[in-house]
Amino acid sequence: MKDLKGKFALVTGAAMGMGRSLSEDLLREGCSVILVDVNEAELSKTKKELAKIGKCSHYVCDISDRKAVYELADKVEKEVGPVDILVNNAGIVRAQELLDLPDDAIEKTININLTAQFWTCKAFLPGMVARKSGHIVNFASAGGILAIPNLTAYCASKFGVIGFSDALRQEMKKHKSNVGVTYVCPNTVNTGMFDGSKMVAGTKMLAASDVTKKVIKAIKNNTAMVAVPSFPVKILTPLTKVLFSINAMDWLNKTMGMATCNDSWKGRNCK
Repeated sequence: MKDLKGKFALVTGAAMGMGRSLSEDLLREGCSVILVDVNEAELSKTKKELAKIGKCSHYVCDISDRKAVYELADKVEKEVGPVDILVNNAGIVRAQELLDLPDDAIEKTININLTAQFWTCKAFLPGMVARKSGHIVNFASAGGILAIPNLTAYCASKFGVIGFSDALRQEMKKHKSNVGVTYVCPNTVNTGMFDGSKMVAGTKMLAASDVTKKVIKAIKNNTAMVAVPSFPVKILTPLTKVLFSINAMDWLNKTMGMATCNDSWKGRNCK
């Protein structure tokens, strides 16, 4: 089991929600945390609050901007130090049917949720490989395992995160780099991203801490996948997709309310 004390962890989307919760958990583990977000006002507020717990710094960055990410990496290396743990948490959602989904919303969703992870990994991974130590955490979603209506761009991005993470993990293992890669697939979390959406039958809204505590454990144990709740997301859903026909899965989604759960979505900060 890894000891996280004294490690430098960089968290994207750190100002609110899951990113803030995980940053706090990392601080309590003894990490120095580098908070990154595009929302300068919320980021400054979060940094001030978390600084009471442990050592942290903050940087404003649009992670969908490749050049900005590479500049961030250079700045962090000079001003803070080498990053041992990279957490790609930043993400957005726009829950609308494809023909109602604006083109710029599609591009923004893919760029922030998926493409940005390529830039952050290319920026911070070389140092980890050189030091033969490090860990990358990529946030996906249960929506990266099972797609549902109104989430075409979101699900596409999260399916992509899982593929990217699994391929990258195997590359690190192939070269015996000792750099771990974890992808995280939570069900709906109470961060405001899915405000207005209805919960699916048999599920409950998760608190951010329900997920982030498991992420900390996964980093320590070099676990490849975190699913919350574990059995339904990690085992039951993939198994059902294998055993059921596509028409049967569509019927199940409709019966459980998954086909219409996002019809009433309002969300936050994604307009």
